[in-house]
Amino acid sequence: MDGFDELGEWHGSMDELGEWLEENTERVEMTDKAMRICDNKGFQLDLPNGITVSVQWGPGNYVDPDVKNADFDAPKKAIDNKHWGSNTAECAAYLTGTELTWVAVPGFTGPLTDDDDDDDDDFWDDVVGNLDVQGVLDFINLASHLDATKNPVSLGNKMMDYLEKHGDYRDDLVKDERKVMNDNAIDEFFSGLVKFSGTNYKDN
Repeated sequence: MDGFDELGEWHGSMDELGEWLEENTERVEMTDKAMRICDNKGFQLDLPNGITVSVQWGPGNYVDPDVKNADFDAPKKAIDNKHWGSNTAECAAYLTGTELTWVAVPGFTGPLTDDDDDDDDDFWDDVVGNLDVQGVLDFINLASHLDATKNPVSLGNKMMDYLEKHGDYRDDLVKDERKVMNDNAIDEFFSGLVKFSGTNYKDN
């Protein structure tokens, strides 16, 4: 009989084993893996405590100036012929399985102001940049010991909370733009009629 016996040994052809594996193996998307590479410029780790750490070193990140200011697609172009690297990296932490619900990492992420006299903790930066290798290791280690709790003073979290309550402002812009476009089209149509006939049809 084909299949696995009580000792876990397969009895059957390799083709049959392939078919059995196909039928009995759950497919997992690469984005659902616990360790992921991000566009050849960094990685994400889903830590056991429910926090995901993102370590990035690419164009636009808070890293070495030559890396930060490189062309946006430079990391992808480097895949085939050379490595992409940096001496510093940008790190962030968020709740695993969310669309970037940020987590505070004390000593790394914090108030946007550097002024020690300013007590305004209303807006927190969700990322920390220019970390060397030891800094990245310390960030990951600290994040792995935190409770998986949303940072209530995170600027990113506040923005997302606002959008959830009030909707995406772009939806309103589209409606407003259509109204303006329609109003302009009507005005242009009627102003053309006025020029052509000398009668202001819009007022009638």
